[in-house]
Amino acid sequence: MNHRTLFIFGVLLFAGVLRASDDLDYSRITFVGAGKGKAMDRDQFVTLVVEGPFVSFDKSRIPDDALVPYVNRLLKDKGVSYLAVYAREGIKFGDLVKAIDALRKTAAKDIGVSTIELAVGREP
Repeated sequence: MNHRTLFIFGVLLFAGVLRASDDLDYSRITFVGAGKGKAMDRDQFVTLVVEGPFVSFDKSRIPDDALVPYVNRLLKDKGVSYLAVYAREGIKFGDLVKAIDALRKTAAKDIGVSTIELAVGREP
């Protein structure tokens, strides 16, 4: 089984865990594949990248202890409630789970997680 297949399997498994906890007051998680759904204007959401043990915005690392207030400020400043999350190629699945768990505590109403890994050096 290759790395990409393992990653997609892990994302689907994680989706099942999140669905089991839907009764909590957290953001709704959606998994988005390439070319799926309608295109959204980049002004309608905040784009984050899980880089491994940390999350970045616009190529800048967000400190772990400031992630929730930082993202809440981004959402408020942009006037949106949707997060688009990409996982950098080669990150550990546990790092992705940790990041999404933290992001669910933000003011975002919806979090879209790409099922396609973002190649090293490539920006969303």
